[in-house]
Amino acid sequence: MVKRILTVFLIAFPLFGQTSYYSSYGFGIESPTVSARYLALGQTQMAITDSIGLNSSNPALWTGFITTSVEGQLGTSFFNSSTGAPGASKTRFLGLSMKFPIGKDIGIAMGITPFTRMIGELTYIDSTNFYGSMVPYRADIGVRGGISQAFIGGGYRLNSHFNLGLKVHLFFGSYLTKMATDIDINESVNSYFRKYTIVDGSQLGLGAYWTSSNRKLSLGSYLDYNMSFKYSRFYDYYYGDDDSSAAKHIDYPTTLRFGVCQKITKSLAFSADLGYSIVSKTLYKDFFIFEPSESQNPFFVGVGLENQVFPKINAPVWQRISYRAGAFYKTGSVYQSGGMSETGVSFGLGIPFNHYSNRIDLAVVASVRDGFLSATIGKEKVMSFYASITTGELWFRRYRRF
Repeated sequence: MVKRILTVFLIAFPLFGQTSYYSSYGFGIESPTVSARYLALGQTQMAITDSIGLNSSNPALWTGFITTSVEGQLGTSFFNSSTGAPGASKTRFLGLSMKFPIGKDIGIAMGITPFTRMIGELTYIDSTNFYGSMVPYRADIGVRGGISQAFIGGGYRLNSHFNLGLKVHLFFGSYLTKMATDIDINESVNSYFRKYTIVDGSQLGLGAYWTSSNRKLSLGSYLDYNMSFKYSRFYDYYYGDDDSSAAKHIDYPTTLRFGVCQKITKSLAFSADLGYSIVSKTLYKDFFIFEPSESQNPFFVGVGLENQVFPKINAPVWQRISYRAGAFYKTGSVYQSGGMSETGVSFGLGIPFNHYSNRIDLAVVASVRDGFLSATIGKEKVMSFYASITTGELWFRRYRRF
């Protein structure tokens, strides 16, 4: 009886998440999977080359690496709501990646990053009819978990204008949902329920890149195709036997993305990306943490502008800084009496050091989330700060003798 009552109330009320009120829906709020350079450029990345750092989004760009390098990233996000609902902040480690060249035409890269994150809690107080008497109770509900990804792949330069790339994603993660019930609200737990959800999967990514003869115009594209994604669950009950479910298949979304980069001057470049995902209508029918959700096909559009300078090696630091700015708009795949969207602007810097073989990238992103929870919490105002560091040396390079 208590389990059934709790389930009804849990479906009826949104969960508070430390990263967003929307983090309790779908697979959670997406984590940035690209470096601070591209976050500062309005999340545009499909056609932007980088010989120092790693453009982890399009494996066709994994050629022409000068250095073997390692890159790590941290991020801090703050959010509040327009209605005065409680906000929160969170600092996260956002992954590690490595790249290295194999000759002039081949590059290899690998890494591991968080993909989605879900953290939240809710306390609910109410009463229910029990054999003619109204009995008060309190339900404390919490969730924690998410999906991470490991990737490996390579790029190959077919000729001076065209590259191809291949990348494999391996997804892994878990979600823990806990519910504790205090009947009569006397500070004692009378019943609890725990649900463990284990997920794993794989995706194949195919990338392409083309650049013009004068190197001023570049085009990029990338397709992520689902190979396998499944989940299983374990249930831990206070009363009765525990239970578990067999692994079940999920049709994970397929994503297609296009990008363009146009040099305006020698040091100034404009970039734009357009992305679209095909989501199964039953994606969240069987997989949900608290309440069932419908789905929609999300899309993304972003633009960026970068002023990248190339002064002498011994130039002062302020003369070596690259300046970036961008804007983006994207929608989410979860749909509940309306969808969810996010609009934002971004700014950033790139500071090379150690003879241009290393770099520090910084980004600030200000955005507004709006969607199906707006009647309850209003709009979410988000401010995020990111810092990535790339360190590298000249490994695996051949030198000619003169």
